[in-house]
Amino acid sequence: MAWRPLRNVGLKLSALALGTVLWFVVTGHQIERHIVVPVFYRNMPEPLGMTGGQLDAVDVHIRGDETAIGGLREGDLRVVVDLSDAHAGLNVVPLRTDQVVGVMAGGVEVLQIDPGTVSVTLEKTGQVAVAVRPTIQGQPAPGYVQGLVSVVPATVIVAGPESLLKDPITVITERVLLDGRTATVIADVGVGVADAQLRVREPRTVRVTVKIEKKLQGR
Repeated sequence: MAWRPLRNVGLKLSALALGTVLWFVVTGHQIERHIVVPVFYRNMPEPLGMTGGQLDAVDVHIRGDETAIGGLREGDLRVVVDLSDAHAGLNVVPLRTDQVVGVMAGGVEVLQIDPGTVSVTLEKTGQVAVAVRPTIQGQPAPGYVQGLVSVVPATVIVAGPESLLKDPITVITERVLLDGRTATVIADVGVGVADAQLRVREPRTVRVTVKIEKKLQGR
């Protein structure tokens, strides 16, 4: 039988078109997109700490199915930087596409990270005792006033880069509310430090006692 490539050409074209449509239905429409992804730093060598200034987020170029990419939510992806080989001083760490981790739908490919490196400065860490400043809000009931305030323990241990520990450090408690109170207020509350590069090591909670006293006549 003679070969006739144009025989039933209409049917062949229809089959090709149907196959193409089915391929798009199965695979979806491929798109590319740039998204901002947070950066997390892990495995920092002891006794080193970051002195600040490092990138908190990068731009990630991804490609994949439109539905899968459109379904990504904030926090689904992150870039994890391993600092296990870092040293004291300035470290320039390359960023690779395989450092993008998280809830990644099938068929989504990471093409590029911008910038391609992060600079991290590490410094020897130390610790220091810092006085706790209670956060008191509100007013006692009419006829009563706030009296003596005490915090136990009065100080906590704060750790971080040694250069930052030389500056004044403020440690505050969670709010202790006095609204409408007529008797002494005792509250076990958490403590925190304003500088994100520092951390409270111990203790992380303190007991705040606020005396509530009757207002003296004529005052």
